Amino acid sequence: MGKVNRFLARVAIDGREHNAHIPNSGRLAELMAPGLEVTLEPSTNPLRKTAYTLKSVRLGGKWVCVDSTIPNALAQKMAMDQAFLLFAGYDSARREVTIGAHRFDLRLDGPGKRPMIVEVKSVTLVREGVAMFPDAPTIRGASHLRALAAMDGSEYERMALFIIQRSDARIFRPNIATDPAFFQALQAAAQSQVCLIAVKCRVESSKIAVTEPVTVELE
Repeated sequence: MGKVNRFLARVAIDGREHNAHIPNSGRLAELMAPGLEVTLEPSTNPLRKTAYTLKSVRLGGKWVCVDSTIPNALAQKMAMDQAFLLFAGYDSARREVTIGAHRFDLRLDGPGKRPMIVEVKSVTLVREGVAMFPDAPTIRGASHLRALAAMDGSEYERMALFIIQRSDARIFRPNIATDPAFFQALQAAAQSQVCLIAVKCRVESSKIAVTEPVTVELE
C-alpha cells in the first residue's frame, strides 16, 4: 500500500494494484506505509474513479479506522444513548446544523435543556499512548473552535468531542507542533467553558465502537 495523494492510495489485492479512496483529509503518514494490511469497501457507484474506499489499517497488530465520516455517527449514538451525564435529558440529535456562518456536526435538544452544539473531530494519530489532533494543519477546525468559544454560553451548551479511532491511547493532547493555531483556539474554547471530551474506540477489521473516555491535556 502507498499514498498517491491526499485522498488516494494504491493497494494490492491478490497481487494486482488498485486505487482506493481515502475518506480522511489528514496526512496519515504512519498509516500509509507499504506492507500494512488494510480493509476496503467496494464502491457500488460505476461512475466513481476509485473501485474501493479504504476503511482501516492494521498497525502494530491493532486496527486503526481512517474513515473520518464515522465519528459523527458515533457521536450521535453516544448522545442518544446518553453515554455521558452531560447528554442526560437530550432526546434529539440533528447532524450538520448551521448557526450563523458556521455548520456544526451535532445539535442536541431536549425538554427544559439548553441546546447543545457539538463539534466532532476524528483522531487517528497516536504516539506512545498519546492521541494528538490534528495531524495536518486545519484552518476549518480552528475556526469551528473559535465559533464555539464565541457562542453565548447562557443560550447554548457547547462541546468539542475528539473521537480516537483506535484503542491504544491513554491521553489526548493537541498537536501543537503541527498546528499551533488550532492549539490556541482549543485553549480559548476551554477558557470560554466549552466542554472538551476525548474518547477512544475498539476497532476491528469491520467494526468500531466507543469504549471509554481518556484524559484531555492542553499542555
